[in-house]
Amino acid sequence: MIGGAILTCVCAAGLPELLPSQDKPTGPVESCVTAECHTGIVQRRIVHGPVAQRKCAACHVETDAAEHRFAIPGERRELCTTCHAMSHRTYLHEPVRQGNCTGCHDPHGSEHALMLVADPTRGLCLGCHHENEDASRAFVHGPVATGACILCHEAHSSWQPALLTEPPRTLCLGCHDEVRPDPRRDRHVHAPVADDCLGCHDAHASDVRHQLHEAAPGLCYRCHDAMREQIAEARLVHGAVTADGGCSTCHRPHFSALPALRSRTDAELCLDCHDKPMTAADGRRITNMRQHLDEHPDHHGPIREGSCVGCHLPHASEAPNLLRLAYPPDFYAPYDAARYTLCFECHIPAMVQSQQGTGATRFRDGDLNLHWLHVNKKKGRTCRACHEVHASKNPFHMRDAVPFGTQGWLLEIRYEKSPDGGSCTPGCHAAKSYDRTLVPETDAPGDGAGSRP
Repeated sequence: MIGGAILTCVCAAGLPELLPSQDKPTGPVESCVTAECHTGIVQRRIVHGPVAQRKCAACHVETDAAEHRFAIPGERRELCTTCHAMSHRTYLHEPVRQGNCTGCHDPHGSEHALMLVADPTRGLCLGCHHENEDASRAFVHGPVATGACILCHEAHSSWQPALLTEPPRTLCLGCHDEVRPDPRRDRHVHAPVADDCLGCHDAHASDVRHQLHEAAPGLCYRCHDAMREQIAEARLVHGAVTADGGCSTCHRPHFSALPALRSRTDAELCLDCHDKPMTAADGRRITNMRQHLDEHPDHHGPIREGSCVGCHLPHASEAPNLLRLAYPPDFYAPYDAARYTLCFECHIPAMVQSQQGTGATRFRDGDLNLHWLHVNKKKGRTCRACHEVHASKNPFHMRDAVPFGTQGWLLEIRYEKSPDGGSCTPGCHAAKSYDRTLVPETDAPGDGAGSRP
């Protein structure tokens, strides 16, 4: 009887290995296993104890000798637990909840350990859990590939959801020790690593490398909504963000010794890509920056400090060249402080706003501010007219030459530094020099000989 139903021996009970020519036995039963009946039951590799001892009556009670009918004493769900004590924790496997032990175990014997009804490495669990048939996915977790479900899941009950043997993070770190942060070094830990690996990884299989739920940057956007919006709305997006690998090109996914989970310093990260000529989305040629810096030893301050992000945003920007703030892109531009907000993050505005240069700049003739003279006018020269923005072979990262006109002619500057000033002989005006220690005399109005411009 299963669930109260009386079974007719063999056929109704589903007992295996009855010789097909045999009729149903009649009369009292002395032994269930004879040359004519149920011979296969005791020939399994693993045999249930009562079967091996021919104690069929431990589980089957004869109710009608003439009809050879038997019943299971009591409730079916209680029959197995009469001998097999089983703890019922918070989360129960559904067959356990239903008392359906024979859903996974053959009550008489099996060719598999624990009298399982199927090979546990090839289909026992997948007989019910079809959603985890992951063999066709590109990346399959090792235990899943080998059918070793019980490495991560309890078979009957667990204190953890999904019948896990331990909390998810503890379980993962049991094998993946390489993603365990070292508190002496890895001061910055990605929040999901401290919480739950399953936020980023599928425990069974995925079509994305490392069993990720989704490739970056889409995966990262699941938590970083602000970054998603910034990228979606920005006029210019850094190619590294949308390239293969996305965020992981620059950031470590688990932990890092550096802020923002950066995998290396700013300069190292940037020069990993900017070590060759590149073409921007608008067709502009981007310099091989590694080569440029190697060949030009006078570096701009942020470059000396290894801080590319001092001027450039690493993800997206509204300004050209991913600049953080406004910087005039042209040779000539009317002076407006709003055009130089990037420069004024480090350089004091008085450098170009004050006619008196003492205390504001070393580029002065006496106290006349020569930055003010060049920049602060309707047709002012921008910073790039005289300076390389990254590096130069000349002091003060002065340029060798400047492009001029629509044809891109190069006008040499020929700057020379002196102890108290310097000189230049550019194509745009005659040779001029300056000396910070001299204060030129002012002649009478209208003479103009010594008057300052």
